[in-house]
Amino acid sequence: MRHRHLFLSVACALAGSAGVPAAFAQQAAAPQAGEVGSLAELPSDIRLVIGPDVADRGGPFAAGCASVNGEPHSRFAGAHMSADTAQVRMEYGGIAHYFDTLDFRRVEGRWVHVPKQPLAVPRQAPKG
Repeated sequence: MRHRHLFLSVACALAGSAGVPAAFAQQAAAPQAGEVGSLAELPSDIRLVIGPDVADRGGPFAAGCASVNGEPHSRFAGAHMSADTAQVRMEYGGIAHYFDTLDFRRVEGRWVHVPKQPLAVPRQAPKG
C-alpha cells in the first residue's frame, strides 16, 4: 500500500514536469476500483464532503451520546469504488447509533455527492 502511494506521487510529479496533460495525471491519481479500507485512500473530493472530524476505520469513536475523550461521533466504515461511482459507508453515534451510505458519482473528473431522494408516499384514493 505504501509503495502504491509513493508510485502515484512520483508519477504525478513526473507527469506535471514532463508536460503531460493534466487529465493523465488526474487519471493516475484515481483510486483503483474495489474496496477502500481507509479515509486516506478516498479522493479528496469525497473526503471534503465527509468532513474533517471523522474517525478512520477501526479508530476511536464515540458510538454513544457521550464522548469521554473527545472522540468524533462519526467513523468511516468502508467504501466501494468503481470507475464512475462510489459508495461510502459511515457509522454515526449518539442516541440513534446507525450506519448510512453516501453515494458519489464522477462528473467531469470530479466526485460529486448524490443526495438521497425522499421516498415517494403513495397517494390514496379519496374515500367515498
